[in-house]
Amino acid sequence: MRLLSTLLLGLVLPAAGYATRPELKPWLGDWQATASDGTVEIPFHFDIAQGGHGLESRLYNGSDAVVSEPAIVQGGRLVFSYPAFDRQLELQRDSDGSLSGHYAAIHPSSHSHNWQIQAHAPVAEAASRVPAPDVDGLWLVPAASKKKNEHAWRLIAHQKFSELSAAILGVGGDSGALTGEWQHGAWRLSNFSGTRAEVATLKPDHAGNGDLTLELDLVDGHGNHSHYTAYRPETAHKLGLPEAADLSTHTTVRDPDEVFAFSFPDLNGHRIANTDPRFKHKVVLVDVSGSWCPNCHDEAPFLEALYRKYHARGLEIVTLDFEDPDQFADPTRLRAFIQQYRTSFPVLLAGTTDQAQEKLPQAVNLDSWPTTFFIARDGRVKHIHTGFSAPATGTFHSAITTEFQQQIESLLNQRPG
Repeated sequence: MRLLSTLLLGLVLPAAGYATRPELKPWLGDWQATASDGTVEIPFHFDIAQGGHGLESRLYNGSDAVVSEPAIVQGGRLVFSYPAFDRQLELQRDSDGSLSGHYAAIHPSSHSHNWQIQAHAPVAEAASRVPAPDVDGLWLVPAASKKKNEHAWRLIAHQKFSELSAAILGVGGDSGALTGEWQHGAWRLSNFSGTRAEVATLKPDHAGNGDLTLELDLVDGHGNHSHYTAYRPETAHKLGLPEAADLSTHTTVRDPDEVFAFSFPDLNGHRIANTDPRFKHKVVLVDVSGSWCPNCHDEAPFLEALYRKYHARGLEIVTLDFEDPDQFADPTRLRAFIQQYRTSFPVLLAGTTDQAQEKLPQAVNLDSWPTTFFIARDGRVKHIHTGFSAPATGTFHSAITTEFQQQIESLLNQRPG
């Protein structure tokens, strides 16, 4: 896999150039693909389309597209870069018209993962109406989480006949949209987008009292296999199983009467602190984030929309970014993250991921990315939300939208003491 610096030696063609080159037209369209690392195989789909500046590749997290930079043409290959994820998709056309290649890090490190990609044009099939059990709605999944006070997750299922989209919501956020169909007595689901890579199997079963349950098998992008049982909330309650965590009480502060302090540099080296005049008597959202974190990518456009809506009324937002050591030393991915989401508010390079609690000592149980602190005009924390519930979580995304807006409105209406 060549580094991006090498790939830039290739030819980046404008949109008009692609339109006049017949040899590139067979690349266009939808592709059914498999990503494999020799341990796990993940089915997914992507498409290649004409963008404003050239050919673009789009991976999908449910219905949300993850769009590449314009393709670089190098010999008989196309290279699509996703710099905000530090990933690139390199493809070649094979003699039978299929595609093959790699999906890997632009800047390889010890955390890199190299996926072999095989893709072919989708085969037209009649709409499937295979009878499938009704699993639509909310489920609870007891889980021995590594996070303090988290003993169960939520599983949100959206069913349309034999098709299913599901998301697992924990303290840190959701799994993304796991999508697939009913096949041979089970739901076969997957997600391969950005840095997400996971397959799931949901198989109906029954609890000891006869209530419907789901046997959930998960295999992540590193080949780690986990098994859980999902219960309807009413069944979980009858069986005395643990409840899912309250996302608004998981993280706290050691002293609610203490001003929440921060002081970190931006990517230009300019130090920004809570004591700066720009924050005086303002409502401030302090967002703990990282460009490596899929849920932080989901949250970024959400925060930008809030900033544009409420900034004129006195809202400020600050992102405190914690990175892996290599990216902390050279934050190329974070720069691309800021550019992709057109972030208008300050993004500060606060430290490495293992330093979050040390750098923010006022926080208690700070173990999830993202975590958002709502700070009143007097500088004190009034509310905290752990994680982010993306659109794949359905009503939970609607709920977090309402929660954030109501908290901001309430704090803006309070005058400084």
